[in-house]
Amino acid sequence: MDISESNSRATDQLSISVVICTRNRAESLRITLEHLAAADRAALAAEVIVVDNGGFDHARDVSLAFADRLALRYLYEPAQGVYGKSHALNRAMNEAKLGSIVAVLDDDISVRADWLQAVAAICRRWPHADLFTGDTVVVWPNVPVPRWARSPAIRHGVLSCVEWGDRDRVLRDGQWFPGGHFWFRSRVLASGRRFRDIWLTEPDFQLDLLENGCSGIASSEAVAGHRVQPELLEPDVALDRARLAAQIAWLRLRPFRRSVPQAARFNRHPLLARAACILNYLRWWLVYGASSLAYSTRLRRGFPLRVIALERMSIAREYLRAARGMKQYACRGSRSAAEGSTPRPSISGFRAA
Repeated sequence: MDISESNSRATDQLSISVVICTRNRAESLRITLEHLAAADRAALAAEVIVVDNGGFDHARDVSLAFADRLALRYLYEPAQGVYGKSHALNRAMNEAKLGSIVAVLDDDISVRADWLQAVAAICRRWPHADLFTGDTVVVWPNVPVPRWARSPAIRHGVLSCVEWGDRDRVLRDGQWFPGGHFWFRSRVLASGRRFRDIWLTEPDFQLDLLENGCSGIASSEAVAGHRVQPELLEPDVALDRARLAAQIAWLRLRPFRRSVPQAARFNRHPLLARAACILNYLRWWLVYGASSLAYSTRLRRGFPLRVIALERMSIAREYLRAARGMKQYACRGSRSAAEGSTPRPSISGFRAA
């Protein structure tokens, strides 16, 4: 009996499909599945769908070892595309009979024992909302953690860990939830909506939902931990991720979405928006220089600010590039030029799992 059939027998009429995309991280996947197997599933129809995105380790064996403890399906998706994860997510969307709720977890996420029940409770509390997330807290690796990594700005930007506070919060236009821990109602897929082959594929998916009138809710009732990989604690990796944040500008401006404040600003005031980007870049360039000087001292106190400044510089610069050639952001009144085909900047050496 698949989850769509068991849905009708669940007392609360909620069914949850947890989709985990993985690539060559079988042991990390094992820990994630252990936590899901230990989670309270009473009165819920819950399943796990593991999508192996072109991996060549023992992820299949790890997944199937949980078949007696979880309703679990294993899929192998060889296509990786440019950035990867979108193909794995779409494989689950296209081939699996999904529950009424689809939760997306990374393979380095540990859910709390009451996580599934909390997901269901939040969805019941907000019946008209389609997109959700919970708290994502840090789970440090068993290695020395550098002082800079404990900065709140690093925890949010580099480690994708966010805590939402005591009250449920409505997702604002132009914002999104962490891609490694969110869920949505499967009804949003009825129109054929899928994940695009870009690095920030989950935020792009969420922005499309908001553009089409859906609403998002964040609640601290559902808690999961991000098991930070040791390599994320390397300064060079943190700086690389700050540079990758430049993709945020392309995400917010292309395609043009009226609900995204940055896109609306470039559309209504193209010259002022460009001038603001230039001034913002210069401001953070000065901050970057000062923080780099502080980091070069023995105190090493300036590194978190250095990461933030590099991120903001990268985003400000890419807004100018992303707006180029788009008729919605043209500086002249007619805006009759055809939409350009300026490619997204490719950043070598990175592929999303």
